[in-house]
Amino acid sequence: MAVVPFRVSGAAADQSLEQRLFQIGPYTLFIKQNPKGSGAYHNQQLDDMISVELEGRSKAPLNNVGLVVWQSAFVLADYLIARPPFRTWRDVSVIELGSGTGVVGISLAMAGARVTLTDLPHITPFSAHNLSLNADKHSLDAQVMPYTWGEPSGSLPEAPDVIVGADVVYEQEHYAALVSSLHMLAAPHTVVYLSYRLRGRGEKEFESMLAAKGFTGTHISEDQMHEEYREGAYKILRASKL
Repeated sequence: MAVVPFRVSGAAADQSLEQRLFQIGPYTLFIKQNPKGSGAYHNQQLDDMISVELEGRSKAPLNNVGLVVWQSAFVLADYLIARPPFRTWRDVSVIELGSGTGVVGISLAMAGARVTLTDLPHITPFSAHNLSLNADKHSLDAQVMPYTWGEPSGSLPEAPDVIVGADVVYEQEHYAALVSSLHMLAAPHTVVYLSYRLRGRGEKEFESMLAAKGFTGTHISEDQMHEEYREGAYKILRASKL
């Protein structure tokens, strides 16, 4: 297991970290997050906060949203742990885009996948710290690497079996870069899973951009999602190259 050192600057270095346990199927994750550093506070619903900030971009930057756990991460991790696309996660290679606190990637690593968690350089130390906390109790085949959407894949693993991303579809200005990365990273056999909350931020446009790059996609039926998230606000998109 490769983990980058936990040296964090800026908002991520704020010492007012909140520690939480997350139960994903049979796995218990120990996750630290930084609501204050992200711009989210305890008296706000996190998903509502990001919607408000998106409508008023001048209020606060969204550079640090990866410092907290969004509900879409739980939705995606819960679904994937229960329904591995290749019957098992053992030895399945996974790249996570926008890993943030690492809930999805760490869950899949606990299930036996070989996972590479990626995010912006100022977020990856936070992802790595959470990975190390859980690796203390589990033998995980996982690593954390900085990666900016739209850039060459560099040393990222080639032709992963699965690419995942939770709540990465919320800023239209980044859609083209995200689609470009998915196109570069995905092989014909790769399955892509993206979860997001519907916020009216051009989600259909994003799916159209994926289709224009040669992807076909379907939405996972809500009855396969956790019972608390079947009201229509959350979606899981499953996509692959034609």
